[in-house]
Amino acid sequence: MMNITEVLDGLPLWGILVVSLLITFLSIEFGFLMGRRRQERSTGKEKLLAGPVVAASFSLLAFMLAITFGAVDSRLQEVKHVALDEANAIGTTFLRADMLPEADRAEVRQLIRNYVDLRVEALSADTEEEIVRAIEASEKLQGDLWSIATAIADQHPTPISALFVQSLNELIDIYEKKVTVSLRYRLPGSIWMMLYGLAFLAMAMGGYDTGLSGSRRVVSVTLAAALAFSVVFTLVVALDRPDQHLSTATRAVMIDLQEDVRRSMQGPP
Repeated sequence: MMNITEVLDGLPLWGILVVSLLITFLSIEFGFLMGRRRQERSTGKEKLLAGPVVAASFSLLAFMLAITFGAVDSRLQEVKHVALDEANAIGTTFLRADMLPEADRAEVRQLIRNYVDLRVEALSADTEEEIVRAIEASEKLQGDLWSIATAIADQHPTPISALFVQSLNELIDIYEKKVTVSLRYRLPGSIWMMLYGLAFLAMAMGGYDTGLSGSRRVVSVTLAAALAFSVVFTLVVALDRPDQHLSTATRAVMIDLQEDVRRSMQGPP
């Protein structure tokens, strides 16, 4: 059964914005009808009670949105730092390949160049299938490099080979960290359901309060709040998506590394 996170991933951002607007606007209309019906059956004293509840509902919604946005933004910042660490680890591994035996040096340097090219290509992945294929290809190249590194360490157990193995091990570790933070540390579906539930409650209470007043002119304030929620919610969804973490946060640093590797390969090894 598809969970809500998979549903959100399958929708374009404009579609999420439209769905959010529909849910909030329908919630306002539902609350307005309930409030007007209550107002017609009573003396209007309920309005005195609805105001504080409306304020509390909107405050709680804003608070939860702020917490959620902070969590997603914090993870995005961590991905940026890990991306820089990954580029540095790849660059160090490439430089230390110059100290390997001449028989293995060219092959290792070429494999690292292919690995960098693959990491850059992965930044343009738009679907989960493309991301998975990029991960599998990256891990295969890591395995090839590790096999060569361990063979060199066995045949030439020197401090130089040990340094290369160390840098390659760090490269793999940082890569795993970035994949974990980007793809697996995502907001659970229960968070999205909670936000939509709070939005429905807050907008319905706003509409209810407007219905008690007997006038639709006050509804403009609630509609503005609904629009603000929909925009912020769409932004949070965009920041939580894996393709955002794998592209915008890492593209520049990885492309710079690719250019450095290409220039180095054109010169003498």
